[in-house]
Amino acid sequence: MFVFSQTREELEKRRKEIQQEIQELQKAQSEISKDKKAGLSQLKLIERKLKSRYAVIDNLNDEMRMIDNTIFNDNREIYRLQKELDTLKKQYARTIEYAYKNRSSYDMMNFIFSATSFNDAVRRVSYLKTYRQYRDEQVGNINRTQKDLSVKINTLTQDKKEKGKVLLEQNKQKEILEGEKKEKNQFVTKLKSREKEIEKEMAAKRKIERSLQSSIAAIVKREIEAARKKAEEDAKKAAATVSTSKPVEIKSSTATNASTAVARKVNVLENTPEVTRVSVGFENNRGNLPWPVDKATVTAGFGRQKIEGTSIIEDNIGLTIQTVPGTNVKAVFDGTVTTVYDVAGSQAVTIKHGKYFTTYYNLSTVNVAKGASVKMGQAIGKAAQNDDGDGEIIFVVNIESKFVDPEDWLKNR
Repeated sequence: MFVFSQTREELEKRRKEIQQEIQELQKAQSEISKDKKAGLSQLKLIERKLKSRYAVIDNLNDEMRMIDNTIFNDNREIYRLQKELDTLKKQYARTIEYAYKNRSSYDMMNFIFSATSFNDAVRRVSYLKTYRQYRDEQVGNINRTQKDLSVKINTLTQDKKEKGKVLLEQNKQKEILEGEKKEKNQFVTKLKSREKEIEKEMAAKRKIERSLQSSIAAIVKREIEAARKKAEEDAKKAAATVSTSKPVEIKSSTATNASTAVARKVNVLENTPEVTRVSVGFENNRGNLPWPVDKATVTAGFGRQKIEGTSIIEDNIGLTIQTVPGTNVKAVFDGTVTTVYDVAGSQAVTIKHGKYFTTYYNLSTVNVAKGASVKMGQAIGKAAQNDDGDGEIIFVVNIESKFVDPEDWLKNR
């Protein structure tokens, strides 16, 4: 028997959300493809559309299994109710047969008057009343069981109809999927014909990303060094305070406590309880952080990946996100602005969240300054356009100097 953590209503709700995502991806793809040559951003949208289509089919498979499980349980319940109804009818038939054989008033009166005492006669009268009530209850049980059986049969019929609808929808989605696979293959062929041109475009993009990567690495290194110096200064001040104070007797257990403190890894960036609280908050919100822009479509994912059917290789330090030009770019969590800077003619903002850093690149305007405290969802600037005239930003996440996949930290859309 299958065990499901979601209800059918939740599955249907999720399917509608995914289908809405597909519509948005289709719209974004149409806007990109207008009067433009085949590019990697279009391929990424097609691939994400395919991924979402697979998710719809998986969702329908889950619903189908859930309906099959319900039908299985319905059949078992119908079988149980039919057996129960047969038993009740047999019992009632025996009761009727007995009543028929002893149907005369004389037999009943004789049964009462043959009592050995008055109390015995009262008991016999009570027995006859109880027997009559028992027969009435038998009729009631039969009627209720028949009603329950009828309801369950109707439920089974409805579930079978629902299964038919889901099956039709599943087949429809599979047909669409096959069409989208062909669309992808045709698009890859177009890309292949532009491979050399795209390689030049990618080389220019890689150059910008290397500059951005170097800038972020330098910012993080500078923050770590500043935090280390502060920690050293604080340690010197603490040592000076201890040396001028009254000596304290050191017990044997102190050595153990000291070794434990040394063994525990301390992050210099988390140099105050307040900063540590922000860092832990960022960490605890992994997979649940808001997106930096409201209308977001990822056109290039994180990391190294080979473009199918070509020799083109992408290696991205963050997410390239398409949005509406001029839309607000927002901080994904509370933090402090470490730097506002320029890379290849576009503005960038890096925000520190304890030992975590987020960077927002390709901003047309910036609303914050270095050292400013920002809150989750606060607008820090506006998205600029890319070379094709589409709104676009690059969003980067670091754990200290390590670049990580931002999608692991953002909410599912």
